[in-house]
Amino acid sequence: MQTLFFDFDGTLVDSETFHANNWSDYLATYGVTLTADDFIEYYAGVTWPKIAKHFIDSYHLNVDIATITTEMEALTDRKIRQQGIPALPGVDSVLQAFSGKVPMAVVTGAPRDYVEGVLKLHGWLDLFDQVFSGYEVANNKPSPDVYLHACQAMKVHPYQVVAVEDSRTGLQSAKNADICCLLINGHPSLTSTDADHSFISMIEAKPLLDSLFKDKLSFVPA
Repeated sequence: MQTLFFDFDGTLVDSETFHANNWSDYLATYGVTLTADDFIEYYAGVTWPKIAKHFIDSYHLNVDIATITTEMEALTDRKIRQQGIPALPGVDSVLQAFSGKVPMAVVTGAPRDYVEGVLKLHGWLDLFDQVFSGYEVANNKPSPDVYLHACQAMKVHPYQVVAVEDSRTGLQSAKNADICCLLINGHPSLTSTDADHSFISMIEAKPLLDSLFKDKLSFVPA
């Protein structure tokens, strides 16, 4: 394998619970009840415009998609400044070990500014060669567009890439691009998927990643 792609939300940082709580609080202002568990099970990895449209249509909310997404972006930015978003276990170790040896990129369905801002807070932005956002291609995840764009920009073929994802949406995106995908998620609803490999945490996944990229990790320049 030549290149390693990471999803962002729920893969590098523990943001699914963070976003779930934010969406729950926000929708409550419209009288809509959404538990954090339901958000994680049904909406993890789904783009915010799609989530907004679903609740507008289902509950006949008197608001448009753009307003919801704009207000959610403002709420998210405020909460990040207040409390941050914690890294998931084992992530920092993998990124530090692989950076500079294995070409790496973040391939996310989330907006670029949000992702790069959180990467900077963790000191990770410079560890990646590039960041690719699904908002910058014709079709966001689960379409393969953002992964195919990342392959083209990084000058690799899909069969040379390993993608690390945490949701069904992200997994589908990677598989639609014919990319080998590791799914890292311990939620019961994701115990049976068509991922190439499944793990509960990045700590569990690291030995396989080490094996897949052992030639690059062990390479010593002359």
